[in-house]
Amino acid sequence: MRNVLAAMVLISFACHVVTKKADPKVQANKTSKAVKAGASTIKKKAKKIRTSVTFHRPKTLQKERNPKYLRISAPPRNKLDHYQILKYTLTTESGMKKI
Repeated sequence: MRNVLAAMVLISFACHVVTKKADPKVQANKTSKAVKAGASTIKKKAKKIRTSVTFHRPKTLQKERNPKYLRISAPPRNKLDHYQILKYTLTTESGMKKI
C-alpha cells in the first residue's frame, strides 16, 4: 500500500513540475465567460444517498487468478463427428433412390 501511495505522489509531483500554468488574465476571462453564461453550464455534484448507517470499507483489491490445477480434466469432445453426420436418409423414398 505504501509503495502505491509513494508512486502516486511521485507521479503527481512530476505532472505538476512539467505542466505550465496558464496566463492569469486568460484564466480570469474564461471564468468570467463561464459565470456570464449562467448556471446551466455549471453542474452541481449530486449528493450521495446513504442507505445504511454503518460504514463498510470498500473491497478494492483485485488479484489475478493463480490456479493450482485445471478445472476441466480433458478438452471437450466434438459431438458432431463423422459418425454422427448422416449421408443418406435410408428410410425415405429419396434416400432409397440415392443408394
